[in-house]
Amino acid sequence: MFVFDDGFSYRMPAHFGGVPGSGLQNLQYDDVTGINISYLTDGDMLSRYVPDAFELLDPVITVGYQKCCGIQWMGGGYYSLIALMAPARHIASGTEGAFVLVIWENKTAPILGGREETGMPKIFADIPDHHVLGGHVTANASHEGRVFLELELDLGEALTEPELSAMTSGSRVNQLGWRYIPNIGRPGAALSHATLYPVDATYLSGSRARGKVAWTKADPLFNPLQAAIINALADLPVLEYRECTFAKMVTNLRGDLAQEL
Repeated sequence: MFVFDDGFSYRMPAHFGGVPGSGLQNLQYDDVTGINISYLTDGDMLSRYVPDAFELLDPVITVGYQKCCGIQWMGGGYYSLIALMAPARHIASGTEGAFVLVIWENKTAPILGGREETGMPKIFADIPDHHVLGGHVTANASHEGRVFLELELDLGEALTEPELSAMTSGSRVNQLGWRYIPNIGRPGAALSHATLYPVDATYLSGSRARGKVAWTKADPLFNPLQAAIINALADLPVLEYRECTFAKMVTNLRGDLAQEL
């Protein structure tokens, strides 16, 4: 009979075996193309979606698209994501970073790992590769054939080597999340707590840009599981666009530094 070892970590289905220790490590992504679009929104409205264990530091949302290739833990494979974050502080520990509102991803493996292991709020969407036409870049996310989010960039001047070096030096993003696993058959949580999952980046090239986001609200009839999420984010007003960039980078998901808060 299979017996669990308290010194091992397991993934579902756990009865096929685990690995010694936490199972988390520094995960390198060799080839990442990223779009970042930041905008000021209404702080009171945004704070409704930030757990009270955190303090919202600035009512600014950053929408980040990444096409991730050369993923070593996926055997050199790839996937794409779109994440929305806002600057926040975990009150009890004083840890500052970016509270992750949602991450859409287009493959199962990174969704399961990020949700169960580090509390990142990952859900599925179809995310095709970004398009580049001259100085115009676009990306989108859809669910069951219905587009709900579109990103657009008009590229400006290229970032200089000193600027890229400075971005790399200050690249650490302390992703703040909330790991929630419900009870079975009754209300409440089997597990509910704040988490920290840092990410580092080495910037190889990039450009400043002017960007914009466009939401299409979801009909609960056709997207019953995600409509509330999409529509809540779509209702947050874009008061002013802030920094927007298009970049090539190598990223490191610092699972070795991930922890409960």
